[in-house]
Amino acid sequence: MRPCGRRSWPSTRAASGAWAHLQRLRLADATTARRASLNHVLTLSPYTESAPYTESAPYTESAPYTESAPVSGYAQAGRGGRQPVAFVGRPPQRTEPKGRRPVVAVLDSGCGRHPWLDTLVHTVVRVAGQRIGLDPTAGPEFFPDTVGPLDGALDAYAGHGTFSAGLVHLAAPDADIVAWRILPAEGAMVEQDLIDALDDVAELVRRHRDGDPDAVGVDIVSLSVGYYHETPEDALFDSPLWCSLQALLALGVTVVCAAGNDATARPRFPAAFDPWEPGHPCPVDWGGAPLAPLVAVGALNPNNTDALFSNVGPWVRAHASGAAVLSTMPVSFEGGLQASAATTAHGRRRASIDPDDYSSGFSIWSGTSFAAPLLAGQLAAELADPAVLPDDPVKRARTVVERVTGLVPQ
Repeated sequence: MRPCGRRSWPSTRAASGAWAHLQRLRLADATTARRASLNHVLTLSPYTESAPYTESAPYTESAPYTESAPVSGYAQAGRGGRQPVAFVGRPPQRTEPKGRRPVVAVLDSGCGRHPWLDTLVHTVVRVAGQRIGLDPTAGPEFFPDTVGPLDGALDAYAGHGTFSAGLVHLAAPDADIVAWRILPAEGAMVEQDLIDALDDVAELVRRHRDGDPDAVGVDIVSLSVGYYHETPEDALFDSPLWCSLQALLALGVTVVCAAGNDATARPRFPAAFDPWEPGHPCPVDWGGAPLAPLVAVGALNPNNTDALFSNVGPWVRAHASGAAVLSTMPVSFEGGLQASAATTAHGRRRASIDPDDYSSGFSIWSGTSFAAPLLAGQLAAELADPAVLPDDPVKRARTVVERVTGLVPQ
């Protein structure tokens, strides 16, 4: 468990607690218990065959879902599932900045090699000499088959961070991108690691505001991870994560969160911290100080209907394309699957499509995981002309969110 409040910086990582201990604490001292929570496990939100099953485990057509289930289609190649495609357009063109380029931080699985992103995306940005998150070169964007390495299949979440960074670049070519790896190959992380990363990003922003030449200003954070409460009352005990988010929001950093892919109205956090719903029970008293927006975003189909998998509810206040969207993938990715047919004729190789060869550098994929970075990029594009925006970071963030989404913060 972690007490509410900004950690002394730098500090050692806090240890996690246990559900039974938290229950006893709630019974003994409810006031103190409000300042602590479980170290939740957060997961990503692409729609993959890993939910509700993985390719490495036996399954039948009837369990745990059937091919006729409408939502299952999003996991299949040709219906929005991860698959290679050819991009035939021109790369996004960057222009001369009118001031400091907006910066989007993608806290995800890192970023792999891609000609669009190699010189654009920063994966090693330190604060006071310390690395934020995990080693960017040791993760799933460079080693895509570490979960079941003998099964011949790319991991379910391999390429997730590169795909997300590409969406930011497509939406905001003039923005700079920082891709911090906070997730292992399995696509799940403990809450404390997210809290530590958010605290480090907030410290980096503070140092940049104070004139530190080695610090980087961050305008928008994209988060595709989330968790659900153990019981409905646990909304009162989310203050550790909320405190870290609040510190970023108070600095004028907008946080965009994926709503989740479980086709439910059950609140998923941190997206459900979106405070714009009247009467929303914020887990801590933030004193009425102005904050930048935290935006929960759901996924849209190509025809702008809500994707069937996308979570919904009064806490999901914005939507962006998130089903069958196209973005970048590491060009080094090639799994063990092969083209179903191959031959040669007139000195040229001929074959059907190799279903997991991403040497083209592009893919189709689906999930609220991708609606979040896309919206983050759209917000960054609006930030590209600072002359028409307020100077105050919080007011600027609120103005940009209102312009792009039409939502007015309460």
